[in-house]
Amino acid sequence: MNKRFFLIGDIHGQYDKVKNLTGLISSEYLEGDLIIFLGDYIDRGPQSFEVIEHLILLSKCYDIVFLMGNHEDMFLRFYTTGSNYKHYLMNGGGATIKSYMKNCGDFTLPETHKIFFNNLKLFYESEDFIAVHAGLNPEVDDIKKQSAYDLLWIREEFYYSKKKWDKTIIFGHTPVSYLNSDSNIYVDNKRNIIGIDTGAMVENFPLTCLIWPEKRVIQVQK
Repeated sequence: MNKRFFLIGDIHGQYDKVKNLTGLISSEYLEGDLIIFLGDYIDRGPQSFEVIEHLILLSKCYDIVFLMGNHEDMFLRFYTTGSNYKHYLMNGGGATIKSYMKNCGDFTLPETHKIFFNNLKLFYESEDFIAVHAGLNPEVDDIKKQSAYDLLWIREEFYYSKKKWDKTIIFGHTPVSYLNSDSNIYVDNKRNIIGIDTGAMVENFPLTCLIWPEKRVIQVQK
């Protein structure tokens, strides 16, 4: 059987959703498959600590690639330097601080969490797709020359570009409700891009997994 990929969109502290979604995936996962998380595990939702704990435990049982999102980027800069405190709070960081204080007694990271955050990847490339948190700069052809900022933060310059990518770009970061309102994921065949951030941070909005190459979607709403 050919290798399959399970690509999961932005979680944002929604522990129940990621627990239930990965439970569904576990019933389909076969040896040789790969799970790819597209980043934004934390902030806004109430259980960032529990989400990271769950992902760390999952990594002991399955082959997983964890990508970095812009929220992990903000979090790490705040945690290590404290320099972007107001910006981080404006983007939902207060929920993450509260979650860690509740579980750890103060705002500190367990060693396993430090290792998790410090080993996040910026992208994953296969033979026929590239997984990335935010998107790619259409002016840069070599994936290895893409800036970390674009991989984590780019929006309109990527998904409104006229460029059609040779490999399918699978991304999160921008909720599909901002891109279209009549589909459970965003599929743009003209540009060869697929968006799978379905707004899980909002109650009753789903957390999504795209199974590749069959392009089947699994979702949970709670």
